[in-house]
Amino acid sequence: MEKEYNKTIKQICILLQSEPTTEVIQGLREAFENLSKQLKAGPFLEVFETTLSNIPFAALFSLLAAPDNRLVVTVAEVTSQLLKPVTWAMVHQTFEEYIIQGLDHPHPVVKCLVLDQFLKCDRDTEPFSPQYGQHIWMCLEAKSDTDATKLAKQVLEHLCAVGMATDYLLTGESIGAMRQLLASGGESQRFRVYDVVAGASARSDTIFELLRQEGIIDMLLKESSADDVLVLMNFYELLPTMCASLASFEYLDSAGIFVDALACADKAEGDSSVTGSLLRVAGLKLFSRMVDAGGVKPGLFLEKYPIAPRLGQMLLATEASGELTTTAINCLGAIGNNADALAYLVKEKTALAALASVYDRSIGQLRVECMQAVACIFGHSASPSKAASQACYELYERLAGGKLLASLVKEIMKGFEESCVAGLAVIQKMTLHAWGVREIASHQNALNYLLMRDSSRGRLVQQWQFAAIESMAKSEQAVVEFDAATLAQIQKYVRDGPYYVSSAPQVALGSS
Repeated sequence: MEKEYNKTIKQICILLQSEPTTEVIQGLREAFENLSKQLKAGPFLEVFETTLSNIPFAALFSLLAAPDNRLVVTVAEVTSQLLKPVTWAMVHQTFEEYIIQGLDHPHPVVKCLVLDQFLKCDRDTEPFSPQYGQHIWMCLEAKSDTDATKLAKQVLEHLCAVGMATDYLLTGESIGAMRQLLASGGESQRFRVYDVVAGASARSDTIFELLRQEGIIDMLLKESSADDVLVLMNFYELLPTMCASLASFEYLDSAGIFVDALACADKAEGDSSVTGSLLRVAGLKLFSRMVDAGGVKPGLFLEKYPIAPRLGQMLLATEASGELTTTAINCLGAIGNNADALAYLVKEKTALAALASVYDRSIGQLRVECMQAVACIFGHSASPSKAASQACYELYERLAGGKLLASLVKEIMKGFEESCVAGLAVIQKMTLHAWGVREIASHQNALNYLLMRDSSRGRLVQQWQFAAIESMAKSEQAVVEFDAATLAQIQKYVRDGPYYVSSAPQVALGSS
């Protein structure tokens, strides 16, 4: 008995030899919809081989130019399934002429079909054509984000990551396409290009210098003078990525970008409007993220751009809005999560003192934000230096009048998931320090509570509780601080896993 997919393929072959009437187009649409289902149902290899033995890829690609949208979509889906096992080298060798046609195709489904193939190219030694670059860049052209523009951006970032940028994506033709996109498009289109530019320039000074010489970097820097707050926010988002090396950071720094950003944040201080608040928050977040940029020396950067004392002042200002206070707390946590930046905060003093002050008077969500920031600071490294660990201990001593552990247990006992997770996160980060394990060991009630299982707690809370115990068990300080019985109890907790429930004894009920 003839298999159904064979009947479908024969039907398609007959229709392909017919005049493209309305009835033929309808027949092809239905036949390809059936073939798509049959490819999914399988056996794939059998249907795959039979299809390609009878319907060449050239015929499939020619149908992608059909005037019927539904047919185009269905043929694209079938072609996509047939191309799944085909390597990039084979795609390039066999379909080079169709690739550019597909990238320029007006239908987004066809663009995505072709763009998907580039994600198979995973080495800079793979065959490639310099003609592809400009056509991939032009796939970013659109007023707003679409599936095709998102995929094109992903493809460009992927190809940059595998080393194709200099030879294939930054040719004269590609640079021309980039300039065209930047000159003719709105904010969304420009920043699609800038996102790729930032990622590519972060990969090597050679790429950054090439883009600088071509004027692309300076076009990006001009966005810093935009009146539109959303443009400025998008611009700030890219800066830490671009400052991956000292050379790129020094160029941006010499352009006065960070001086302007600090001035912009200061200028917005007295502006209570939505725009003013957005500008200030964006500026604060920029400086907190810059400490982790590869080309930045955090201590020197924070000295040159003294954002920390500003954060401290914001935390102590009673008139500050809830959003700004939360932002200041989050920024301090992000800055303190970097060991070199933490050393600066210790020397600067006022910001950490302000954080301790806010913690002591906070309740509810603000307390959660404070705990999350403290967890970031305590957890800046899995193997903290003695100096950094001492800095964390000094902060610990400041918080809750030196009774932070008891305060954390109290927050956890409230039973609200967010408070539980934040409190347990701080305790888990404490165990990365010898003083943290010592503190837990010296507070028997806190230790007992940590070792007490409660299946009514959510799984996320149980995971964090387990993480705290596991981290404590791994600490070299555990052997010093705990007696053999307690250490055995901790180790058993770890062996049993986060969701262990002891089996309750069964009681036999006799009949009277």
